[in-house]
Amino acid sequence: MITGKKHSRVAGFAAAAGALAVLVSACGGGSSGGNGSTIKVSYSQVVADELPLWIGVDSGLFKKQGLDVQLTSLSGSDGFPALISGQTQMASIGASEMVSGSASGAKVSYLATLTPVFPYQLFAKVHSAAELKGKRIGITSASGSVYVGTLAALKQLGLSEKDVKLVSLGSVTNVNNALIAGSIDAALSHPPASTQIEAAGYHSLLDLAKQKIPTSNVGIAATSSYVTSHKAQVGKFMTALKQAIAREKSDEAYSVSELRKHLKVNDEKSLQATWTYFAQEVLPSQPTPTVAQLQTSKDALAKTPGVSKLDLSKIVDDEYFPPQQ
Repeated sequence: MITGKKHSRVAGFAAAAGALAVLVSACGGGSSGGNGSTIKVSYSQVVADELPLWIGVDSGLFKKQGLDVQLTSLSGSDGFPALISGQTQMASIGASEMVSGSASGAKVSYLATLTPVFPYQLFAKVHSAAELKGKRIGITSASGSVYVGTLAALKQLGLSEKDVKLVSLGSVTNVNNALIAGSIDAALSHPPASTQIEAAGYHSLLDLAKQKIPTSNVGIAATSSYVTSHKAQVGKFMTALKQAIAREKSDEAYSVSELRKHLKVNDEKSLQATWTYFAQEVLPSQPTPTVAQLQTSKDALAKTPGVSKLDLSKIVDDEYFPPQQ
């Protein structure tokens, strides 16, 4: 059961799908916008998943490829429409947004994954899955990556959505704050917030990342028309992205400084835990997009109009990061 502002998952998706369908129609199914070397990239949450993008911009890796990459923060509900309308050329979004947006008729290409597993632990004060029944579990919305991850965590524990009360709180920050304040009983989280959460008396019931469930908590998407019309720029972007990933994994000091700058966190223990978790456990050296990473969201959103009929292979474009043998 879901409570909060987005209390109805199906109704919420239907409204979003309708609005997006109108937008797609008005834009001819996608825009090939963007002027030359400028690439505007949106992201919805200030989380460590985005570190390769921050490194790419701040260390000049994109610039060395002749690109002017501009990162812009948009809410989860605004990021996909901005991509389809051509306000941005790429979006750093979750698999659930790609799946639900494609079900509404948008033609998008899934180009790379930054987090091919759910980078979360389920924190609670209870000590068993059975004790979670009837408890309030915080999510950002009844649609995004945290929601899909929460369903995956419940399944791993032998529970379902019907066994708990899902509370939509709007953002990752709101979820973390609500858990620390005790206004919810459990939630998915990760470093650096997990340090404060543990200090508040919570412990991890499940490390979802270690389950290696395929997903794309954060991935890079673009409209198919943009990829076709700006092939050279997309190729250069992906070259710099891979270089940024390599630096994140190998240059701990610089990566921690970037986390400090963008996450606005100064606690060294939290920053160290964040780098270790994301760079060593979560982030892949080769960010290959796969059908399996989208399938988890397709399964979770099966009741959303159009989702069950999606051919995910038409969304995945692994030209830039082909599977490694």
